Amino acid sequence: MFLTKLAFKNLVRHRTRTLAVGLIIAFAVFFYIIFDSLMAGMNEMSYEALIDYETGHLQIVSKAYREEEEKLPLDNLISLDLLRGVNLEKLEGYRGSSVELSFQARLNNGINELPVVGRGVVPEELLKVFSLRDKFVEGEMFALGEHRVVMGKRLADLLQVGIGDFVILLVRDKNNTFNTIEAEISGLVHTINPSINNLLVYVPLDIAQEALAVGDGVSKVVVRLERKELAPEAQGQLESELRGLAGDLAVYKWSDVDALSFNEYAATENQVILGIILVVAAIAITNTVILAALERMREIGTMKAMGLDVWEIVYLFVMESTGIGILGGLMGLVMGAVGVWFLVRFGLDFTAMTQMDMTSFGVPVIGRFYGQWNPSAFITVFAFGVGVSLLSSILPGYWAAAKDPIQAIQHR
Repeated sequence: MFLTKLAFKNLVRHRTRTLAVGLIIAFAVFFYIIFDSLMAGMNEMSYEALIDYETGHLQIVSKAYREEEEKLPLDNLISLDLLRGVNLEKLEGYRGSSVELSFQARLNNGINELPVVGRGVVPEELLKVFSLRDKFVEGEMFALGEHRVVMGKRLADLLQVGIGDFVILLVRDKNNTFNTIEAEISGLVHTINPSINNLLVYVPLDIAQEALAVGDGVSKVVVRLERKELAPEAQGQLESELRGLAGDLAVYKWSDVDALSFNEYAATENQVILGIILVVAAIAITNTVILAALERMREIGTMKAMGLDVWEIVYLFVMESTGIGILGGLMGLVMGAVGVWFLVRFGLDFTAMTQMDMTSFGVPVIGRFYGQWNPSAFITVFAFGVGVSLLSSILPGYWAAAKDPIQAIQHR
């Protein structure tokens, strides 16, 4: 108990050094918490951007089509007649379903041309499943049978077209014959999903099916639930209902989509940042202990001459370092809590701050990023910070305590 009291008295006696090293640890803890909050926020926003505009919560698709989906083939499609007996409304949390017919196309305004992805849809179903209803910046949704299309505002700007202009979609049908879809632009949308803004053109399903010569075939059926946590159970329920139907149908949940690859790196990045923080803390503590030992060499020699064991002196330095780690960790937690509150409340717009498009870094979201509260990150970084402070003081403490007491007392 005496040595513990002495250790904390030394922290107060050398409060400038204690505060300086504590601040180094505090900023390290702060940056980890902020980084973790941003990563969690980006993950969640990327989930939402994909679920709300591309994947839904569940997808019914042919296994053969799934293997070639990146090529947007017109083979192995699902016949709508095949699904008429499937009651999707029985799924827990069911909110809606939408059929899709995706295809490759080139969008032409009569002068310039861009490669795009066409998507034949039923407008009423589309608006129930995807969050597009309030994302129209101009115009409106088309109706079935109309030669009209909806596209991203960014795509329209690139092609220098707008509401009321006519465009041509050059496509290759199922028979490998070129065909065209001539249509008027009825609406322009802008979302947080860059793929929707830059690449996608929505077309009435019946118009697309006719132009592509696929009959009543669709690429997939997308299902929307009340929340994503219901997807695994609904997936199993839907697979049981589809079992026995022709077409080799399978059900995939939102987390099975390859576009989520960005999130696979988040945990690794967090560990790298945590490792850097621990190295910074270890260097700061080690330097502090060595400096303190050199300044107090006579004091150490006197304590050894009075009969203190080597490990008792080591314990003294360990307690001092642990105290600094606790102080720095607590300051970092407070700073981190304030920083996360700001991120959750106001967010950060990296594009405006850095003039960089975050989609180039694999983040499938544009606009302002928001943080998330993660209590486990606070606990983890505090525990690791204190632990590293304790462990990194043992060797330099032993180096100081192992000195000959006479030489230590005579130390200048």
